[in-house]
Amino acid sequence: MTEQIHMSPTRAFKFNKNPLRALQDYNGEIEWWEGDNTPLLFGNIVHNLAEGRYMLDGFAEDDKASIISTRGKTKGDLKAAFADAVVIGGALRKYVEKIDPDNKAQFEVPIEEPDQVIYKTDDMSEGISQVLDGKIDYLLTGRADMVTENAIYDFKTVAPMEFDGLLKFGSFRDNREEEYKMQVAMYCAVFDIPEAHILYIKKKADTPFIYDYMLTLDDLHKGLEQVSQFINKGVLTVAGIEKATAINDGSKWSYEHFGGVINDSQTIEI
Repeated sequence: MTEQIHMSPTRAFKFNKNPLRALQDYNGEIEWWEGDNTPLLFGNIVHNLAEGRYMLDGFAEDDKASIISTRGKTKGDLKAAFADAVVIGGALRKYVEKIDPDNKAQFEVPIEEPDQVIYKTDDMSEGISQVLDGKIDYLLTGRADMVTENAIYDFKTVAPMEFDGLLKFGSFRDNREEEYKMQVAMYCAVFDIPEAHILYIKKKADTPFIYDYMLTLDDLHKGLEQVSQFINKGVLTVAGIEKATAINDGSKWSYEHFGGVINDSQTIEI
């Protein structure tokens, strides 16, 4: 590798799920995201409003065109799929103002920290096999939603049924809350801040409940350990030290890669 490797917790999660697909995404060959980007745009509107910015701040013109109505009586207004985002973003903004009444919080704080991965490698340069330490420099990247003097906050918009399930069972069906914890745990380590919260907000305009989940010390310790392992795996895969294995994760990518057929020789994770 001649270019410096960049690795964020979010990208590392992809390498943990499907190394080959993640590597192709990293190299710009095939994008990871396959679905409709409406939930992403909805979430971005909520984030902007919650952080005190104009709702379409940072949106590309193509994205604006898919959000704003251009015809009829609703011309210039948000399309129906995004109208609730204003209410939900406003509700989250009110909660943020309670957390940060003096308006001292920082939002969308970038992370760019030089780091290293140490790994074991076999050396045969002197005619005998020796296990030596190898190292790869990389740049740890990311972006924290909200940073105060005492805590890190991450915002997550959640569909109503999933939100209710999270409250009842303490997890999502796909267990993605564990990735959220890992991500925030890494941010706490980088900023040397001991407290972290994930603010889950229900995507329902008439009842935009907020679930303020404060990470436990166990969440922080386990999360940092796990995300560090995933980041190391991602860096080693990009560097070519670890094999980029293809995993049948049920995606369109997997359907095309495996020819639409599942057999016992595949690593399957659906």
